[in-house]
Amino acid sequence: MSDTVLTALPTPSTPLARFRTRYGWLVAIAALLVVMLAWRASQVPVFGGFQVRTIAAGSLAVGLLAMSAAVVIIAGGFNFAVGSMLVFINCFSAWLMQGRDLLVCLLIAVLSIVVAAAVSALIGWISVVSGIPDIVVSLAVSFALPGVALLLLGGPGGGTSPAFVDLVVGGFSNPWPSLIWLAVALLVVWVPLRRSRIGKAIYAIGSSRPAAFLSGVDVGRTKIIAYAFSGVLAGMAGLATTAYTASGEPRASIGLSMLLSAVASVVLGGVALSGGVGGLLGPVLAAFVLSLIPAIMLGLGVDPNTAETVRGVILIAVVMVGGWVQLRRDHA
Repeated sequence: MSDTVLTALPTPSTPLARFRTRYGWLVAIAALLVVMLAWRASQVPVFGGFQVRTIAAGSLAVGLLAMSAAVVIIAGGFNFAVGSMLVFINCFSAWLMQGRDLLVCLLIAVLSIVVAAAVSALIGWISVVSGIPDIVVSLAVSFALPGVALLLLGGPGGGTSPAFVDLVVGGFSNPWPSLIWLAVALLVVWVPLRRSRIGKAIYAIGSSRPAAFLSGVDVGRTKIIAYAFSGVLAGMAGLATTAYTASGEPRASIGLSMLLSAVASVVLGGVALSGGVGGLLGPVLAAFVLSLIPAIMLGLGVDPNTAETVRGVILIAVVMVGGWVQLRRDHA
């Protein structure tokens, strides 16, 4: 008898199957957003520029913060400090921008992003050098940043230039600035990063750090860079908050609430919490979906304060469905 063991060749996948695997979740989130926008439009007599601007400006900070959290999650880590970073940059920029003209405010905005990137990169560096899990280091920093913000402002206050407000979140009926800033973050920051060697390294260490190391990837350096990009996006979220509120607010609870909204957007947007899977467009679309829930509930006559419960139920359902899909793939 022959001892030869025959192994069946895998069946080639079709282009449609590959598209469904790669973009199916993103298309589903986009379709859900369209349905919810249509639902919200049916609840108001006129759905025009003011309503769109309210949705866009209200979702801008959460969308940017979701992108900030997603970068580190894709790299296989978790940045607990993104919400606190938003609070810190909001207060830092409002403290410096009060009474300044547009040009000075723009320079302060650049400085704020640099500071956010440096602090976030420091979190990654401490984790790499000390070997302490990044979730522990970022959690410790998340307690410190609101305290620093409180030392700067001493309470709600600060301000910014009205021209800076118009430039970032637009006037009462102008949604384009908010949408453009999200597009800039995606097209200018994320797309070049994803296509670069650093971007591929971020996905590699998120999928398997030992395999990435054996392939020649500098795991520690890549992790620090991922945290630096996370800081850039968190800094932009803080500036968007300054423009949206025209002031600074050092309450730590705001950072925690924003962190939870960002993580919910990341999960709903198709980024695997295990790392190495997903992109940043999905979390942005998911941020819009989640921000529409309170408005739709208000239109239905339901207390919008229960929106957090609805978000939690959606998050649990998405995690369960994602786990079921992963199990099916593992057993396929």
